[in-house]
Amino acid sequence: MADSSSNQTIPEGWVLKTGKEKRGTEYKYYFCPVTGQHFYTYEDLMRYVTYAKASKLSIYADDPEVEEKNKRNNKRKVSARRRGESSNSSNKK
Repeated sequence: MADSSSNQTIPEGWVLKTGKEKRGTEYKYYFCPVTGQHFYTYEDLMRYVTYAKASKLSIYADDPEVEEKNKRNNKRKVSARRRGESSNSSNKK
């Protein structure tokens, strides 16, 4: 996949996303939906890819911290559904 703004190739499965800060400033970052990993520069992404290849690791390997966070979020969603709440509910005080 090519980065449309600079024609740099990014690994298959990774996406270039745009975020927005509270004050309205937009920023771009590289994101892997499989692992939840993200990098704010192309150089950081490719440094990680190079490291993973040299270490014979998959660039799609699950990050234990992300895995645990996803499990906690899924448990909250299930609990909210059982109580009849929306998963986006902001009833917390």
